[in-house]
Amino acid sequence: MKFINFFLYSFFLHAIFQLSFFYADDNFRKPLSDYSHSDIVRTIILLIIVFSYFRLALNLFERFKGISTKLKVVITIFSFVVSIFVIGFFLAVYFEGTFNAS
Repeated sequence: MKFINFFLYSFFLHAIFQLSFFYADDNFRKPLSDYSHSDIVRTIILLIIVFSYFRLALNLFERFKGISTKLKVVITIFSFVVSIFVIGFFLAVYFEGTFNAS
């Protein structure tokens, strides 16, 4: 059960991290002079998410002491790869529905 909890926690951390960078890539492709107040607020929120990700990722390794460090690294890499495929699938489904609706 510890392994499943570690995997799920790591998976959701990676998924949120990847979605935040997808959002950043989609919304912040303009020169600095074109940023409005809402863009600055979005940037601050994105930085908070990224900072929280790294803080929680470090906390993740400290929290599960019953699992060896080597296994934690393997599970983390596996959860990162799985989250890439899952987020890619969800984004493909989302954009497929968006493009077909118009």
